[in-house]
Amino acid sequence: MKVEQFYNKNQFLIIDKGVKYFQSYDSMIAKIEHGTLTLGMDWDYSKTTLKHLYLFINDYLLKYFIDEKIEKAMKSNNKRKAIELLLNNHIYYDECL
Repeated sequence: MKVEQFYNKNQFLIIDKGVKYFQSYDSMIAKIEHGTLTLGMDWDYSKTTLKHLYLFINDYLLKYFIDEKIEKAMKSNNKRKAIELLLNNHIYYDECL
């Protein structure tokens, strides 16, 4: 298991057996496993938490899904379609996380 600071002193990236976790203070906010994002109970706790969650998603999930369809949607400025393609069936919520 590897733990490192993530952008801010109270934000942490935890990597354990290929699974990436984002922790803010004492709350587990999200995990990424096999290209699937699971959000924890406090994922939208504050603006700062959301800001760091977006950074986590950008750094560790979006790059996983960049394919031709998404790249084409991004280039044509159809960001809504790109996000829909990225997130369709790849985000879950888990109160126990």
